[in-house]
Amino acid sequence: MTDADAKLVEACIAGERPAFEALYGRHAARVKAYFLRSGFAQADSDDLSQDVFVRVHRSMDTFDADRGNFRTWLSAIARNVARRQWSRRPRPDNFDPEIAEDVLAIKGDSDASPELREQVEILRGCISALPKDLSAVVRLRYVEGRTTRGISAFTGLPESTVRVRLRQASENLESCLKKKGAISP
Repeated sequence: MTDADAKLVEACIAGERPAFEALYGRHAARVKAYFLRSGFAQADSDDLSQDVFVRVHRSMDTFDADRGNFRTWLSAIARNVARRQWSRRPRPDNFDPEIAEDVLAIKGDSDASPELREQVEILRGCISALPKDLSAVVRLRYVEGRTTRGISAFTGLPESTVRVRLRQASENLESCLKKKGAISP
């Protein structure tokens, strides 16, 4: 846990409202981005983010720094809210929470190492360099967290075509990442 988060959590537990507002300010955008990338609409993402922070506020005294940092605890709450919402969807198999969770772990992480941030930027560049049809399925899969079936339903492509395009994209990305030195040849 960052020193700033640790101090804010302690202050929240002591009942200091400005401390909770500061925690919200530090983490709300990342939580909302998680919901957006998980396929929720803008308004739903706003509501779900608020739900997360209501739960955080109610259970702040249960936070245990010995079990992990605040960011991890907050992420677990966001995942639980998303899973509950996904289970209510008429077609919950269109999204894969595990894929979307990876976005939550990296996106907007100011504590990430410079090396990790550099690797993420290289990966984004490689994705941008993909042909349009391949970058589209990559974004649907790894940014929005959609399953193969979900991509198929969204694009109207057969599932077999989606799998082929994901495999082609993976091969192209691997080649690009090797050329840029992000992974070993």
